[in-house]
Amino acid sequence: SLEMLGRPLLQPPSYNRCVDLRWTTGNRLLVTTTKKCLGVQGNSVGSEVNQFDCDDKSTLQKWECKNGTLLALKNQEFFIEVKADETTALSRTTGPNNHFTIPGTSSGACTRTYREYFTIEGNAMGKMCMFPFLYKDRWYGECTTFDSSSKRQWCAVETKYEHEQWGYCPTTCEMYSFFNHFSFSYYQINIQSALTWAQAHTSCKQQAASLVSILDPNEQAFISGSGRKKLWIGLVLDPEHGWQWTDSKPFRYLRWDAGNPLPNPGHNCAILDTTGEHTWQSSSCAKKLGYVCYKDGAPPIPPQIEEGFCSNPWIPYNGHCFHLQRTPQTWSGAQRACRAEGGDLVSIRNVEDQSFVISQLGYASNDELWIGLNDRRTEGLFDWSDHSYVSFTSWEFGKPAVSTDGDDCVLIRGENGNWADRSCDEQHGYICMKQSSTESTGDEIIIDAGCKAGWKKHGSYCYFVGTETKTFNEANEDCKSSNSYLADVSNGVDNAFLVSLVGLRPEKYFWIGLSNQKNIDVFEWTNSLSVKFTHWNAQMPGYQQGCVAMTTGILAGLWDLLACTNSEKYICKSLAEGAVPTVPPPTQTPPKCAEAYKAVVLCLKFFTGPRSDEKTWFEARDFCRAIGGDLLSMHSATELRLFRGGKAWIGLHIPESSTGYAWSDGSPVNFQHWQEGEPNNFNDAESCAEFVIHNWDEQGSWNDLNCDSYNDWLCQIRAEYNKTSDGWLEWRGNHYLIHGMSQPMDDARHFCQQRHGDLVSITSKEENIFLWKQISRSYGRYYIGLSVDLDGSTWWMDGTPVSLQRWDEDQPNTNAYDQNCVYMSYHMGFWSTSNCGRELSFICKRRSSSPTNTTAAPTVPPTGGCPAGWKKFGSKVRPSNLQFRKVFKMTKLQKNIHVIYLHLTFSAFLITKMVGVVSTDLWIGLNAIKNEAFFWTDGSKRQYTNWGNSCFSFLLSTDPNIKAPPETIDHNYVDLGNDSIKVVTQNLTWDNAQKLCKLDTANLASLRNDWTRAYVELLAIKLNTPLWIGLNKNQTGGYFKYIDGWHLNNAAWAAFQPKRDKPCVYIDVDGKWLTAFCNMTMNSVCMQSKDVAPTESTTFPGVCPDDTDVEYQQSYTWMPYRGHCYLFIQDEIEWPNAASSCGALASIEDPSEQDFIKSTVGNFQDSHSSFWIGLFKTHKGTTTHTHYIYIYRPTDDKDHRSRVHTSVVVVLVITITSILIVVAFFFYKKSPRPFPTFENPLYFNGEQSQPDVVDTNKLIENAENPEPVLTM
Repeated sequence: SLEMLGRPLLQPPSYNRCVDLRWTTGNRLLVTTTKKCLGVQGNSVGSEVNQFDCDDKSTLQKWECKNGTLLALKNQEFFIEVKADETTALSRTTGPNNHFTIPGTSSGACTRTYREYFTIEGNAMGKMCMFPFLYKDRWYGECTTFDSSSKRQWCAVETKYEHEQWGYCPTTCEMYSFFNHFSFSYYQINIQSALTWAQAHTSCKQQAASLVSILDPNEQAFISGSGRKKLWIGLVLDPEHGWQWTDSKPFRYLRWDAGNPLPNPGHNCAILDTTGEHTWQSSSCAKKLGYVCYKDGAPPIPPQIEEGFCSNPWIPYNGHCFHLQRTPQTWSGAQRACRAEGGDLVSIRNVEDQSFVISQLGYASNDELWIGLNDRRTEGLFDWSDHSYVSFTSWEFGKPAVSTDGDDCVLIRGENGNWADRSCDEQHGYICMKQSSTESTGDEIIIDAGCKAGWKKHGSYCYFVGTETKTFNEANEDCKSSNSYLADVSNGVDNAFLVSLVGLRPEKYFWIGLSNQKNIDVFEWTNSLSVKFTHWNAQMPGYQQGCVAMTTGILAGLWDLLACTNSEKYICKSLAEGAVPTVPPPTQTPPKCAEAYKAVVLCLKFFTGPRSDEKTWFEARDFCRAIGGDLLSMHSATELRLFRGGKAWIGLHIPESSTGYAWSDGSPVNFQHWQEGEPNNFNDAESCAEFVIHNWDEQGSWNDLNCDSYNDWLCQIRAEYNKTSDGWLEWRGNHYLIHGMSQPMDDARHFCQQRHGDLVSITSKEENIFLWKQISRSYGRYYIGLSVDLDGSTWWMDGTPVSLQRWDEDQPNTNAYDQNCVYMSYHMGFWSTSNCGRELSFICKRRSSSPTNTTAAPTVPPTGGCPAGWKKFGSKVRPSNLQFRKVFKMTKLQKNIHVIYLHLTFSAFLITKMVGVVSTDLWIGLNAIKNEAFFWTDGSKRQYTNWGNSCFSFLLSTDPNIKAPPETIDHNYVDLGNDSIKVVTQNLTWDNAQKLCKLDTANLASLRNDWTRAYVELLAIKLNTPLWIGLNKNQTGGYFKYIDGWHLNNAAWAAFQPKRDKPCVYIDVDGKWLTAFCNMTMNSVCMQSKDVAPTESTTFPGVCPDDTDVEYQQSYTWMPYRGHCYLFIQDEIEWPNAASSCGALASIEDPSEQDFIKSTVGNFQDSHSSFWIGLFKTHKGTTTHTHYIYIYRPTDDKDHRSRVHTSVVVVLVITITSILIVVAFFFYKKSPRPFPTFENPLYFNGEQSQPDVVDTNKLIENAENPEPVLTM
């Protein structure tokens, strides 16, 4: 019930009491007596609050509490207010009549939350119960057994039960689970559910169980027999210890699938895949799958405290003696040495043993010491060498490694004493353990020197465990009375010592000296030292005031926040006799932060942008770490005021379900600033924190949220992290440049070398991850500086030794002899081989000491001539006549020879030289062996293709000792098959150039075949000047047709060509065709030809089919026109589907065809405004849903000459369309804009008057915006 100052929240006329309310599904308030929901009729001031039939979709029934006692419409600033007449309505302001409390308390509605229950079995796929729900004309506000034959409680998952979806409610009863007689445990296998990992975890907890932990092959086999399904298990990625079971069971058994676990950001959960090899896979936790719950059949046996004696140099602890040896031994040698002393390699049975080992044996953070764990007997199953039960593990991140290439033995290392698996043949120090003696040996080691009797020494300090229970303040005063203080904890080793001191004791808590009594936001030690370390228990510290106590038992060492008035035992601490306290180092002035970063202790930056760039908490953390920092950690109120606007992830999170909040950078949680009612861990699914910067409240600004939600984020980076003055990224002493422009490898490397670097060499996994994170949002592939030889050997181009390889699956591809370069993929950062001519983005690297203000020397083109039998072009030469794979392999073994590569200019040269031997087929170096596209065998940039017969030739560099003959241009007619070509080097208008050709009984050239086209291209290149050719649409009926009567059957238009208002055509110095005004002056090309142009036919044989080969939504009839058949389809489909459905989309080749189509589609103008045709742009695509034209060509059409240009274009459309379907569809999905209408520049324009004299040096035009092409 809720009341306002003693008056009811809602008071119907016949009632004089508070109305019973409770939170229910979907942030609603349920009136328990009437099964109705609290709501309003409108979101405006004065709208009356009343009871309504519950509607889970209505935003007018969704509420939230603010500041503890205010109730407001969710995500709106409308508050419930009690009026003078005791009715309730919405108000914009808040006052005394807006605050509601639970009767008999001072608590508001925020202190009572609703837990949503996930269903079991049924047909709801695990969805949450919907309360209330209507079933057979009756409302249910809780689970019911009505109509259940088994009398098992159930619920519906929708309000009105329209789709009859239901499931059983969770229960702690084991009768609905499977019992495993081998492990004496219960299992519930929910193969019919579809929940995220967090939801599955919550569902198990609602049944007093946990997601299953799999500890050995027998348990794996038991669960795998449940059916072919992918199921969540309780394995999660912990930021310190790597993969861990959520129920704290030991991670001793590995069953990873090949390639798993994946290093992808957010892949922090694990799946048991029973569909194949019954292996585990890492996965994003947001997937919806079935899951397995697990419950122990018997309670765990509490550990016993055992006393014992050990002779020097062995150290006693809990019934055993321990000895640390640093003499290097193999694992087997270490075991023999321990057994010779009557013991074995150490078995670490629990967190107390672990804490003792790293805090009381003289262990150092740089030690690497063998312990008894190994998988020598069964690969992937770790056991202790003394055959004791494995009940505890403490792996370091990334361990144990997934390996099948040998036995693994385990060592302890690092500051926190985490474990790593290594080859058993390595030599390291070791730790021995043996049973302690029940009687004193007389030569025990003295370990508490400098401490009073009953005190225990650790480092320079002595510790005492209080013998009586006291409140926090009483305990603090008692410690002061003995010249000590309640213990502070400065690091993990200190905490471990306290665990070894009290972890096995029967008391649940021991006070330490931390509290937030003075300020709920700030934690302080009683000795006034700064807080450097925290180790909170689950759901701690929360947002409450209290004092801190250390836990014992299974969760020993974790910290709970308790009421300071609780009576607990306690731990005092004082400096040992003769010890000197450590003096902290002097404070250094921090360097300046980079631009866009704000300085506090570190440099901070707010990353915000479009919603598509938002990240999950894990992605945001990995992003910050990849650029050298971490998510923001906050330790004072000063840092709260640095940003305004928006909300963002910060580094606060719950690393695992058994622990409390921690900062991702490892700093202590000594400050908090939660919003009212937060953190509430709604539905046990909110484990990460966001900083709510907008609408910032002095009282609280943090909110807990599901870690898989998307959000902006705040990074912190050390001050010395920066970019260089020329834009390179600094990381660990090197500079990196991520270059997004695609280039072949040679060009990319030249770019890097010009900037005193090289393509990147990668020497560590961390460096690979750093670079991967820089490109992970770019959706591309990036050249790195690794080369692959024919024998599969690799080397870095900058000479760095190869110490790391991160190949993708099935890589490197050593069977492809032309894939000698390597790229990194944006998806996972793995490497793949590539032909070096493929144009990709790239990454440069240079040493931080490299100069940044000088320029690399330019490349000097080689000079010289050719040996006998070779022809010279540029700096290359080629021989005559030779077969492809054998030729290619042979040439790869010779340093200076490659199978020839054809760039535009060389192709022109080669073709002109081949005119005399056109009947001979020749190999060239272009191939698609082991590639999805064609690339040159020498890795050259693929600048030009000219498809026809397959060819090859040899290519080698010119010999500087052979004198090259001078190049000449022939100004007479040169025979090319049936054509003869002459270049005119006089600058003329198009009309005058044509007149000059006519004097030779010639025309401006029609480039109808490869020979002619290549030769004219070569002329333009050698003369370095544009050339008129025989196209002028003003003289050919308004569309482009050669002046000698031949149809235009192919073209090489430059970008954004042809132009509508420019009727004449010239070939530019790069071989591309451009349009110009006809009165411009330039050189030209005349052509005489023995071929006769075809005449236009007036008869068109052939019959159109009666039916279509494709079924459409309605029937259509083919329509004939000039030898072709047309189908006007009015079904609305997409351009790619239209293009691939049948035949080809219509190509419009002349004005008469344009008029025919235009007049036909005009019949549909009232119902359809536009129809697809076959015109597309290769550099840009936009598309929309509209209507289509299809074209069918009869098989018995014999007059090919009359429409040769049409058939060529149609074939071109058919072949290219299939390639462009994916591209066009991608652009369609990316762009909401419809196709613009186009005007066709091939037709209907007049020549405009322009100056007679034009500077032809300026004819090479820059790219312009696209102009209209066609309008119907």
